Amino acid sequence: MNHALTALVSRLSYGAGDNLKDRDTSRGFVEAVAQVYERARNALEYRADNLVRRAAIERILKRRMLLNNDPDSLTRHLLTELRWARYLSHEEIGKSKRQELEDILKKYSSHLNGTVPTEWILKTASAEIEEIFNLNTDYRQFTFFAFQVIKQKIATGDKDLDLLVYFAVDKVYAGSDDEQILYHILRLAGENFTKEKLEEAWKLFNLAKRHKDLPRIIKFVRRQMPPLILMRDIYFYDPSEFKNSLSGQEKFEAKAQEVLETQLSLMSGKVRTAGTRSVIYVFLTKMILAFGLEVPLETLFYGQVGLLPLALNLSFPPVIMWITTMQIRLPNKNEQTALVSRTWTILQNFDGLKDEADVLRQSESGNQRGLLYYIFSTLYLVFFVGIFVLIYSVLGKIGFSFFSKFIFIFFLTIIAFFAYRIVQIAKVYSWKGIRSESSTFMEILSLPIIAIGSRLSVGLSKLNFLAFAFDFILEAPFKIILGFVDGWVQFLSIKKEEQIIE
Repeated sequence: MNHALTALVSRLSYGAGDNLKDRDTSRGFVEAVAQVYERARNALEYRADNLVRRAAIERILKRRMLLNNDPDSLTRHLLTELRWARYLSHEEIGKSKRQELEDILKKYSSHLNGTVPTEWILKTASAEIEEIFNLNTDYRQFTFFAFQVIKQKIATGDKDLDLLVYFAVDKVYAGSDDEQILYHILRLAGENFTKEKLEEAWKLFNLAKRHKDLPRIIKFVRRQMPPLILMRDIYFYDPSEFKNSLSGQEKFEAKAQEVLETQLSLMSGKVRTAGTRSVIYVFLTKMILAFGLEVPLETLFYGQVGLLPLALNLSFPPVIMWITTMQIRLPNKNEQTALVSRTWTILQNFDGLKDEADVLRQSESGNQRGLLYYIFSTLYLVFFVGIFVLIYSVLGKIGFSFFSKFIFIFFLTIIAFFAYRIVQIAKVYSWKGIRSESSTFMEILSLPIIAIGSRLSVGLSKLNFLAFAFDFILEAPFKIILGFVDGWVQFLSIKKEEQIIE
């Protein structure tokens, strides 16, 4: 057993402690109403399940701090709202956690007027709060092991390589968002929280986020993840048997195949859920643009609304998403066997990973931009523009106006990007080997559309007017009413105990 795996095995809890306690599933009227609201609110943003609670914590802090910055008051209201929405069980809300939460809020509120933007201080605070309520302490141990594995396979010579690899692994393998990555970088500086450490973490986060090599490293990390994800799944499938499964190749491969089959059977449900959320998110935004922008503008400039373009604009997103999810293919038996074999190889040949053929090295094009590089760049630009010119021309022949063309292309790029993300979910267990991957014709054709969609989706999330309306117009009075109802229910419960004699 190599040193990295030995260290991982020594740090795991194997199911002991609090990390496997079941969440309390009982709920009353207030909790039921709060959960319905949270589901409606979360449908407005495309966010993975593991990021929903952190986002809710951030949202509550932003709203509550507009009224009161007192850490004690913030702690009470935050815990209450998280309990209403069933983001926390009664086990997770203890006196120790409450005091720890108040200390965190005091710590971050004392640095609100520094060089780090206030918004990001709240985001970082929400990430730390999420982590203290996350009872699964073993998850991060696997993330650190994945970092060590990937470090073996990247040799770009960049002075910031450790930071870039850490950022990429945390994002891809752990599924962390930017807020959590910033907090994890801050945590690397040690337990003692200071203004200087916060500002340094902020600088390092932005350095990595804007680094020219980060997209290339993230792509490489994503390609290397399937065996590491399978190894993590084997542990959480049966923590008490994990160490035993590492005792021999035959025993390990049998357990890995069992776990892989279970995970693949669950994958279709994850794909359907991701597709449904994407459709709801895009459809809600689409309805606003269609009836708030497309219909009035076409009526104003053309005197009428084109029914066919409008119908296509409304129906196209769910249809294309359905087609995408129907075409997703899970790994076959040969690919499953290759994945299991690769997972064992990583565990047993850790020190030899740096000598494999697919090690990521310094990009030659980054240093030697000769004539051929500029020729290829020009051809790509022509291809990029040509795709959208072609789509624009075809829409014109169908009868689309300028505004309906704009709306169609806008949502085509958004849907293409969401479809790409769903396909990536299905590729979690797709191991292609250490050979370099080649792109298909459809992947090349869709590249400009997906590239624009990825950028628009970021801007769209920032300009989500429905989310703004929920957060600052509906949520505040709704939570006040909910608080009144919760108090009334508790009052009736007390009265019931006082008045009814057994």
